[in-house]
Amino acid sequence: MPRLSVIVANYNNAQYLPDCLNSVLCQTYQDLEILICDDCSTDDSLKVLKNYQQRYPDKIRILRNDRNQGATRSRHLAIIEASGEYLTTLDSDDYYCEKRKLESEMAIVLQDRDTAGKDVMAYSNIRLVKSDKTRIGESGNSDSIQEGYILNEIISRSCMIPRDFIFRKDIYFDVGGFDLQVPMYEDWDLKIRLAKQYEFRYSGAIGTAYRRHGGGLSAAPKDEHIRWLRYVFSKNLSLVAEEDRDLVTRAFLEFQSRMKQK
Repeated sequence: MPRLSVIVANYNNAQYLPDCLNSVLCQTYQDLEILICDDCSTDDSLKVLKNYQQRYPDKIRILRNDRNQGATRSRHLAIIEASGEYLTTLDSDDYYCEKRKLESEMAIVLQDRDTAGKDVMAYSNIRLVKSDKTRIGESGNSDSIQEGYILNEIISRSCMIPRDFIFRKDIYFDVGGFDLQVPMYEDWDLKIRLAKQYEFRYSGAIGTAYRRHGGGLSAAPKDEHIRWLRYVFSKNLSLVAEEDRDLVTRAFLEFQSRMKQK
């Protein structure tokens, strides 16, 4: 089976790393590496990581930045070093909640590759949990989960935005990778550019458990969120077919209005 690289960016998440790493190590898809880029953590992260690397030397590789560079650059550096033909991501404070998550998504991308000769993105639903793993609910439902060429839905944020999906490594570079000048919503920016060229396929399963614990960029002021949402939207609007731009813009403004009211 093709090798899969699971990219983990970490900064001061020592308390969550065991959940994260254990959830990958127990996956039924075993032809993988876990590539962690530590962004100069000041807690016990490095101690935890080295312990796991000693126990699983064939699975775990550790990169360490010589200065703090942020999650985006950390992911980018890890992707460059990844040995897998395929990639996926996992934040160090999150974890996979189903053992077949990676297997089911790999089956989708390989089926399309082998039967239709094309690349697709394969993703799963997202479970929202509190810091103690108490379940809040699922991010997607029958109305918000979309498949196929979903550029208009992703750029207007009128669907569930796929997270931690599987795709071929070369595709990351083909579409330009992360915009390292964008400090927020850079992952959404990448997904928009991917959606311009490739279809997204849904596995039907729940994949990642996303922790809501009030830290990281989610704690940034709402005005900052809105500023960068607008920037990424405006930057990529030209990718949308001209006849769809007014409709897409209205849908995005409706999303922005709902966000302001929260």
